[in-house]
Amino acid sequence: MSNFFKPADFKDFDEASAPQQLPDGTYEPVLTKEDLNICSRRMWLMDTVSYSYATQNAPCAAFSAYYALRKIYGNDQDSFNTAMLNQLDCVFNATPPVSGLLLGAGLAIEDKGHLQGMAAENDLKVGLMGPLSGIGDVFIWILPMTILGSIAGYMAMQGSPVGILLWCALWMAILAWRLQNYNQGYTAGAQVITNMADKLNILTDAASILGLTVVGSLIYSAIKITTPITFAYGDITLALQTGVLDAIFPNLLAVIAAVIVYKLIKKGVKLNMIILGIIVISCVCSAFGILG
Repeated sequence: MSNFFKPADFKDFDEASAPQQLPDGTYEPVLTKEDLNICSRRMWLMDTVSYSYATQNAPCAAFSAYYALRKIYGNDQDSFNTAMLNQLDCVFNATPPVSGLLLGAGLAIEDKGHLQGMAAENDLKVGLMGPLSGIGDVFIWILPMTILGSIAGYMAMQGSPVGILLWCALWMAILAWRLQNYNQGYTAGAQVITNMADKLNILTDAASILGLTVVGSLIYSAIKITTPITFAYGDITLALQTGVLDAIFPNLLAVIAAVIVYKLIKKGVKLNMIILGIIVISCVCSAFGILG
């Protein structure tokens, strides 16, 4: 059973060989189909058990990739430690059944580029975890539960077990697919890297732009900060929010708040302190009618 979650040919640092660097500066990929299947199994085993409010499901991603990274970096323990810390520090949160696709693609980048590919890997995960989760939520969580669940429930009311058997068959099929989807993600990622082996900087920049675009759009859609302050002069009133701020830049207060939080994080302020500060400031400003 141990080989189900751990490679049979696992070697410690003093037994592993050094990574083989190619003339173009990249490395010879070493991960096999079984290595990736083990990643899928470890992801399925942990799921969201190790969820962290700081980096969300990053601990689970790190746990699933542990043996893959050990094999990628061979006897280079320092590089392996750097790669593991990167897995733990990079925020990751995707629908669990489809997360292996994205994490597998990230491993393909790191298997080929090693530490040089980590930035592209991180940007790829941040940029695509939202869209991929949207697809996973619809086609795995929502549609089966609403459509097949309704059919199974109706057939059960009629005394037929066929509906529940179809329900179980569907989830077994999803599980079977999930236990190997790292392979699918790795194959897609490997194809991208093979076609752009000499353009790693371009890939990094493209993934960075994608990640920044997604994060930037979240500021507008997820952060809602308004002020009810109005200025009155005789019969004339002017709402600060709609009459001034929105005319300058819609949702300007949210952008300012996001920039302040970003600056605090860059200065090393702990997330718990930032969250506590936001709660306190929000309560005080709301009590005095400064924020709505």
